[in-house]
Amino acid sequence: MSRRQSPPVTSQHLTQMWSELNGRYFAGLLPPIDLVWSRRLTSSVGMFVSRRGPRPRLDRDGLRPLTRREIRLSIPLLQQVLQRTEYGEQEIVSTLAHEMIHQWQYDILKRRPNHGANFLRKMTEMNQDGALAITIYHSLQKEVLALARFAWRCRQCGRVYRRQRRTIQPRRHHCGICRGLLQELGPSHVNGHVSIVENRERAPSAVETRMDGQLELAFSPSRI
Repeated sequence: MSRRQSPPVTSQHLTQMWSELNGRYFAGLLPPIDLVWSRRLTSSVGMFVSRRGPRPRLDRDGLRPLTRREIRLSIPLLQQVLQRTEYGEQEIVSTLAHEMIHQWQYDILKRRPNHGANFLRKMTEMNQDGALAITIYHSLQKEVLALARFAWRCRQCGRVYRRQRRTIQPRRHHCGICRGLLQELGPSHVNGHVSIVENRERAPSAVETRMDGQLELAFSPSRI
């Protein structure tokens, strides 16, 4: 039985990183948030998740209900980064900072997190002092592909979707690019070479399932 991976840094250290970044780059305005190390997050290094939009409806008392939000970081991917380079901890900090920009969009700007103009402005501002190296893209293509166990190809446009778990159902889901039918590939095709540009949070081959069964590209707040 393989040994279960431990988080690259402790939860206490991660919370300290968040607090320091909050004070330095967000004037301490970000409210507390759950920081979660995830063993299941394998198509992206980090993700901001919330259960509702940034402006939930008022309840009967005229108050907005509290919404649980969390930042998830990938144990499998960031552990490999920490092992292969002396700058591994800087990658963890920069990934956390990236997700904190999404938290800032959600909690402060009251907007759905995305990689649009306000994200890019904040990212540029935070990178100016040289302590961070926040990007939208990561370079862990080989690591992501190595963790994939299942894959599906669109019969129409050829787009390949890879997953660690069998979460795509061809009878319900369709290609997010052309809405074509999907066909599950055999084991020999799962980790085959494919030329893609990967998002720091989610590769283009990673998609989200909407209620209508379509698959679409997603930003980091993939649950809202």
